Amino acid sequence: MTSRPQAPPILLLGLLCAMAPMAIDLYVPALPAIASSLETTPAAVGITLSANVAGLAVGQLLMGSLSDVLGRRRPLLAGLFVFALASLGCALASSLAVLTVLRFLQGLAGAAGPVLGRAIARDLYSGSRLAQLFGTLSLVMGIAPVCAPVLGGGLLRVSSWHGLFTALAVVGAVLALWSARSMPETLPPGQRTSTGPSDVFRAYGRLLGNRTFRAYALTLGALFAVLFAYVAGASFVLQNGYGLTPTAASAVFALVAAGMVAGGAATGRLARRTTPRRILAGATAVLVVAGAGVLAAAWAAAPLAVLLVPLLAQIAAFGFAVPCCTTLAMSGQSGATGSASALLGVTQFTTGALVTPLVGLGGADPALAMACVMTGAAVLAATGARLARRVATPGHPGPADRTH
Repeated sequence: MTSRPQAPPILLLGLLCAMAPMAIDLYVPALPAIASSLETTPAAVGITLSANVAGLAVGQLLMGSLSDVLGRRRPLLAGLFVFALASLGCALASSLAVLTVLRFLQGLAGAAGPVLGRAIARDLYSGSRLAQLFGTLSLVMGIAPVCAPVLGGGLLRVSSWHGLFTALAVVGAVLALWSARSMPETLPPGQRTSTGPSDVFRAYGRLLGNRTFRAYALTLGALFAVLFAYVAGASFVLQNGYGLTPTAASAVFALVAAGMVAGGAATGRLARRTTPRRILAGATAVLVVAGAGVLAAAWAAAPLAVLLVPLLAQIAAFGFAVPCCTTLAMSGQSGATGSASALLGVTQFTTGALVTPLVGLGGADPALAMACVMTGAAVLAATGARLARRVATPGHPGPADRTH
């Protein structure tokens, strides 16, 4: 490109990436109220959560491919518009069936936010600047699921469950208007994939056939397995295992989240001095060592302070590793950036769906179950990062190793 379009506000990119995970978890505190209002069971209402995640998975694949063909701007605006309408429909739903269908549609359209947010970032930046930006976006993606239930509980104090979906509709509408005014088209026609509708998903086959991309995608999935195992098990560990009150447990969550924020924020500064590949290697090594510490503390039923030290180190290492892994996975995918972003997103959410039940197998010892899953995932992440370095062409640094 001889010239680049003006970059959109980073805050806008962050909110786009937060939109989908926020929509998943914002209404979790309202599930009992929804079950009572729609005269159904809590288990049946849980189907609406699964429908949203399923829509998000399908939507990421669809949006990724379409954006490589049509550009970023049109699919993004269409997705935000449909997301706002689907959210408003959820607020007005009078039956479980209608709510389930609209939640699927909400997830399908909401996938435009994280997929195209990452793709737009990759269109505009590379090297250390891209790693720094992905650090910010990854933090948003990681913190949003933790904060969403808290925010939803606060909204329920002044509104009903209908108000939660109305709030999501307003957010979607605001983001649509903001994107219409501030989001440039970052993929010129000359750089788009020229393909017919029947071939729109062939890019996924080419990406999965790329050994380097496949290795980094699997590494990213293992990294998010560490995070999802922590999110799924920490509440039980802190409240049931150590007897903390919900307020005290929230304080621990905030402390660990601060570690992740610090790791992600430091990645950008560190990327100016070295390459994302080296940062990822060091971060995954720390991830394994800290995971062993968490496992040892859980096995010995150590005091909470002893458990928190390696746990904090492990989550901070996650903050270092994710933006670098994302940068390396998406570098060199010219013409298929949207598809690459979609596959990475699907990998993350699929990992979450697989890991959460594993943590629940701990029974009477949730700390040990959480530690086993986190440590095993850390080992897989380190192995994937090492494999990716081996399959990369030796002696030829990729785009992620150069600054831009």
